Amino acid sequence: MNVKEILKFSMLPALVVLLAGCVNLRVVNEFATGSAEGLKKFEALPYSFTRACADRCEIEQLENAKLLRESCPCTSDNEADSVTHLIYNALKGYFDGLARLSGNEMTAYKFDAVSKALNEGNFGEVKLNKDHVEAYANISGILSRTIADGYRKRKLSLYIGEANDAVRTLLSALEFNLVSNLSRKLDVKKQRVTSYYFDLFNEASVSAYEKKKIIEDYNQTLADIDSRKKQINVFDSTLNAVAEGHQQLFVNRHKLKTKEAKILLSQYGSNIRDIIDQFNVLKNID
Repeated sequence: MNVKEILKFSMLPALVVLLAGCVNLRVVNEFATGSAEGLKKFEALPYSFTRACADRCEIEQLENAKLLRESCPCTSDNEADSVTHLIYNALKGYFDGLARLSGNEMTAYKFDAVSKALNEGNFGEVKLNKDHVEAYANISGILSRTIADGYRKRKLSLYIGEANDAVRTLLSALEFNLVSNLSRKLDVKKQRVTSYYFDLFNEASVSAYEKKKIIEDYNQTLADIDSRKKQINVFDSTLNAVAEGHQQLFVNRHKLKTKEAKILLSQYGSNIRDIIDQFNVLKNID
């Protein structure tokens, strides 16, 4: 056996380990990429606090048969949307960073997702406490250090470990403040719309043709409300899947090259992809 053959065979074990590491980090990359894609469905949600405020004003005008001379007072709802968007941006920035770090692409990564500060307080329906503010600041700090210190794949477990508590806190905040509140607002809208259309339908002066139009409008309005709520519920499923998957990523962060970790992360990645498909189907129907 010549020198070249000896070198070739001596390098095989290292090559196998390297390839195995790449395969397993690809699973991390796929989970992170899927999580980021799922979170970005936030931007496609068909409802917001500002929209809910406008809907409330419209229903009140219909109920009172009176036009408003000025635009609806929705300042607090605008604030709720703004702070919710900050939380979303922080999470998106983190998972984009995780995808790039696991793909060894951090040198080309630039972010401005958490350039604005988050403060404690009540912003319309959104309530932020000290834990939320600290979690947001932690994500900002982690992203800054990751880029400034030139993190590479070998720092993946550190990146995940530092961020896990903050990620879970912000995902929980997004779920409660956005999903729970907006779903409740849609339920309230449905009740008020139902009451309005029934009262209108039962008026003695309404003709048969007008009743037909009322029925059509009523059914279409309910269908729109149900469609929006379904999309919000599917986004809620995305947040839960991302939270559970990242927790498992955290637990297994020091053994990402094991077969068990690979299978587990593949399952979470697949679940997130399925949920994204569900959201896309509902969006296309809408």
